[in-house]
Amino acid sequence: MQFQNKISKAVRLALVLGASSTAIAAAPQAFAAEKEVDSVERISVTGSRIKRSDFEGSTPVTVISAGDIEALGFDNVADVLRNTSFNTFGSYRASSGSSYGGAALVNLRGLGSEYTAVLINGRRVPGNAFTGTSAVDINTIPMSAVESIQILTDSASAVYGADAIGGVINIIMKKDFDQTVLDFKMEAPDRDGGERESFSVVTGTSSEKSSVLFSFEYNKKDRISDSDRDYSGLQFLSDAPIPTDGVDVTGANGGGNSGFNFAFTEAYQIGECDESFYLKMLNPFNVPGEGCGYIYSDISVMTMDVDRYSTFLDARRKIGENHEIYFENRLSKVETFGRFAPAIGGFAVAADAPINPVGDAFLLYHRFVGHGPRDTFSDATEIDTVVGISGMFEGSEIEYDFSLRKYKYTASELGQNYVLQSNVEAAVKDGSYNYIDPLSQDPDHLAAIASTKATLHRDLENDTTALQFTMNGGTGFDFGLGGDEIQWAAGAEYAEEQYQDIYDSYREAQNVLGSAGNSASGDRDRTAVYFESLIPVLENLEVNFAVRYDDYSDFDSEVSPSLSVSYAATDWLKIRASYGEGFKAPNLTNLYALPQESFEGVVDTTRCGAQGIADKDCPNAQVVTFDAGNPELQAETSTSYNLGLILEPVENFLVTLDYYEVELENVVDQLEFSDVFVLEQDGALPDGVVVNRAPTQNGVPGAIAQCFALKYPNCGILNPVANLASRDLAGADLKVQYTHETEYGNFSPELSWSHVATYDDVLLGKTFDRPGTEGYPENRANFNLNYEFDALRVSYQYQWIDETDATSGGKFKSWDQHSVNFIYSGLVEGLDISAGVRNLTDEDPSIDTEAGWTSSTSSTSMDLYPVDGRVFTFGAKFAF
Repeated sequence: MQFQNKISKAVRLALVLGASSTAIAAAPQAFAAEKEVDSVERISVTGSRIKRSDFEGSTPVTVISAGDIEALGFDNVADVLRNTSFNTFGSYRASSGSSYGGAALVNLRGLGSEYTAVLINGRRVPGNAFTGTSAVDINTIPMSAVESIQILTDSASAVYGADAIGGVINIIMKKDFDQTVLDFKMEAPDRDGGERESFSVVTGTSSEKSSVLFSFEYNKKDRISDSDRDYSGLQFLSDAPIPTDGVDVTGANGGGNSGFNFAFTEAYQIGECDESFYLKMLNPFNVPGEGCGYIYSDISVMTMDVDRYSTFLDARRKIGENHEIYFENRLSKVETFGRFAPAIGGFAVAADAPINPVGDAFLLYHRFVGHGPRDTFSDATEIDTVVGISGMFEGSEIEYDFSLRKYKYTASELGQNYVLQSNVEAAVKDGSYNYIDPLSQDPDHLAAIASTKATLHRDLENDTTALQFTMNGGTGFDFGLGGDEIQWAAGAEYAEEQYQDIYDSYREAQNVLGSAGNSASGDRDRTAVYFESLIPVLENLEVNFAVRYDDYSDFDSEVSPSLSVSYAATDWLKIRASYGEGFKAPNLTNLYALPQESFEGVVDTTRCGAQGIADKDCPNAQVVTFDAGNPELQAETSTSYNLGLILEPVENFLVTLDYYEVELENVVDQLEFSDVFVLEQDGALPDGVVVNRAPTQNGVPGAIAQCFALKYPNCGILNPVANLASRDLAGADLKVQYTHETEYGNFSPELSWSHVATYDDVLLGKTFDRPGTEGYPENRANFNLNYEFDALRVSYQYQWIDETDATSGGKFKSWDQHSVNFIYSGLVEGLDISAGVRNLTDEDPSIDTEAGWTSSTSSTSMDLYPVDGRVFTFGAKFAF
């Protein structure tokens, strides 16, 4: 079992010594170790509950050690995971104004953050209340207490449950720690905004009987305003004397002081359109005429101010020789601040209104400049406690672990300077609110502003109690064909979850201009039992079988099986294959969320096409949209396949190549707005999805009906969640790693590449082929080169993301960045000094070459690419 022993030694060295394996696999240095090993320690590896001697088993697992993370200069878990090639289509980062608050998510293989199971020490972490899904906020995990991160890029529902369809991230925390480490890091972008500081202290002590570890971490990152970056600030895309809304300008839109007739066939500016804060525009919101727009990017914030405090405590005590009690506690507090431009909204102005400049009744789309910018503050506290006992049953070799988890996430959100629609309509009617001059200092106008302002509230909570019992051991039986004894694991889980997201009564009544949202709440119990067996049929052939039964109190029960095989064909070639089935019950928010309003940027290709306007010339406009839950949702089911090769053709050189397929049925999702218009043109919109329009004239569909005089469900786009599609995903992951030792130092080049060959959504018989389109790059790759000589460590990283086609007809061009980090340990014993540059060439995120940075394209850019620009990093760590 020479191949197996070499891999096992690699893992133990990588995990215990923190050897370099940045975003690839087990450290190749270990392959230079002695090849003859008589006995091999069994370790836990993500993807199986059976302790095993072979790290590179039948499923692909990548290990990123604390040393790797330090070498790259990262100070938080979110950035580490976001920068791996496995985060295929990018993931949400803390964006100003989002209903997700300060959360950071990860999205393995592009299936969605709620399809990625996140574990801490092998136990699944409950979902985040801000998202209302099973997606975990990885921003709250203290980096200082992390020992390593294991990433399983294979579906694992049979082992971990429903959320593991896309893969698993297992964060291993430090324990048995016997020193104190102080660590300070700072990041200074070359451009305005985005400064970050972090400080941590980790201390611990251990003996033969007990151990205690405690960490405290503070992390602060400053906002980046839209005006801090050229691409997100005001930009004119043509030399037109008056720009056309959504075509000739970004960073501004037609919602300043624009009037419309009730049929939405004519637009006109209201008042003088004071260009100190307004901007004249043609065709506001794609309605013919001249309107008065607003430069919102002068005020709005792109990424939030985030302050995070977190602690981690691990305490263990042996009882006798075979048992141990343990206590783990993770406490995190996150405070954020975000800013939007002043509220924007529409309402009807009567013909006899006191200051009506039109003379007839009209619809006004108005920016409430006098009310001030919309500021949002959030405060979230996460408390995650696990107590348990583990050990070995007396007189046997069966290991067990029993744990109780109590998890509570509470958050509040406060929004200032919003506008009550009913109050402002009354103030317009009696003439006290001067919408022609919103900065008027007239006392009646100021009083009207005060009486129409609204302070908004949102209270969130996720309360989970979970029990878990696992056992693993051997049967003492083998097949007599050269293999080891059959290993097994079994266990049971029980969890109770309560979730609520309660909005203020103003928004529940749809009486707020400039914000939206509605309440959701629910609860469920979940019970699961599972069994797994590892069968070493031959010395070089292993078969792993797992099966899991899940039962939901508010949903069906389901059985999820999996089968995987690994075969060491030679001492330098190993072949692995796996098959698995899974299911996912709908998230509570998808089941129970009430209709909530949003204001999204869309490209109305249906209306443009009827006017003979090409998709690439169709303007981007913001319209009202409505999300909603659906209590009739059905469970999603999945089937997954993986076929991989592991090669070590020469010593210290490791290659892994894995091909995968995932098939999903009854996918719960909302349509992308570009798909809404495609299906609308085909007359194939699914039930519940509605595009409300003004009347058709001369064969041209009317503009999307704004919610001025009209109310839900008779305006905007209704886009509830539903079991909309089937989804087929296929691709390949390549990892290459090599170590070369010389008298001048050790060199370790590493490459990871992820390729998406197929990502097809089939909606009502129509296939949407995603790879290479907006937000779906076909390829991502990372290359790292690590160098170590005496007290100096140098790490170079190159990241590349493939080009995609934009919905507008433009491109998101291929993007890359270079980063380098230096660590020197030779000044004082125990002291590491680090300095580096991330994004050395100061690359902007890739941006739609036709539409620019708009409300509909910026989320694609922010999910996939950093917005900080060139960042200088500095750190000092002292261990004693």
